[in-house]
Amino acid sequence: MIIEKGKQFNSKILLFGEYTLMEGSKALSIPYYKFHGQLQFEKRGKKSAHYSVQYLKEYLNFLNQNNFEKFIDIANFRDDLSDGLIFETNIPISYGLGSSGAIVASIYDSYANSKSNNYKELKHLFASMESFYHGKSSGLDPLVSYTNKTILVHSDENIKSLSLPSSNKGGTIFILDTLNSGETQPLVNWFLKEMNNYYFSEQIRDVLTPLNDEIISHLIAGSLVPNMKLLKSLSQFTYDRLHKMIPEKIKGIWESGLSSDSYYLKLCGSGGGGMMLGVTTNYDEVKNILKNYNLHMVMHF
Repeated sequence: MIIEKGKQFNSKILLFGEYTLMEGSKALSIPYYKFHGQLQFEKRGKKSAHYSVQYLKEYLNFLNQNNFEKFIDIANFRDDLSDGLIFETNIPISYGLGSSGAIVASIYDSYANSKSNNYKELKHLFASMESFYHGKSSGLDPLVSYTNKTILVHSDENIKSLSLPSSNKGGTIFILDTLNSGETQPLVNWFLKEMNNYYFSEQIRDVLTPLNDEIISHLIAGSLVPNMKLLKSLSQFTYDRLHKMIPEKIKGIWESGLSSDSYYLKLCGSGGGGMMLGVTTNYDEVKNILKNYNLHMVMHF
């Protein structure tokens, strides 16, 4: 008999701000309700053989070894693991949809010694808690999952929730399944290493960051459709400068989108596999063009 330990926490989609968020740019992330995860007891009073148990044990050790007892009731967490605790989820792992963020949000919600409503405090703590999975984390994924709200990050000091304007202006954001997972930490490590290269870091700070920030501003203002050229520039920059994050087997359709202007692809999270994000002003046409791929509509703009 399944017993719920805590509530469900949704996956997320980082619309804009991947990688540049670590360098101080804006970032905009939304809850994605198609996927979710939840702490449960599979059989109360009996250790479970569920696949998640080993991951939870490793995470418990991480919390214990890194002095999180000030924030997390580690003893209670340990007792529940011995009592059959599991994490049941349909969020694809290493897919850029925030599977680790949902785990962090669930652990915090169930075991926090005291809960904060301050986004800055939460993001800072979540960044530390999620570093177990990625080496370096912004903390944004768990924050979106925990609050279940669209979150706009201006800076570490300026974080707020908002509602995006509903629109029928013809724009659509969708995700495309590459059918391959992508490991976040090696790509983050590569990016951080490349930032030591002057030319690369200059391109990120002087080209990608302002481009990313301008796109976010237009999306929030409801004026992105007339400015699709910005999304093309973002897609082209990613193809030229962050090619390591694009799976080889979709580089062809990435190029086709840029040459036809039917759609533009970008990273969904760290890239390397999993989901890719797409934007278009003719989703019906794109569904036909990319009929050999699994597409999921995310939102209209």
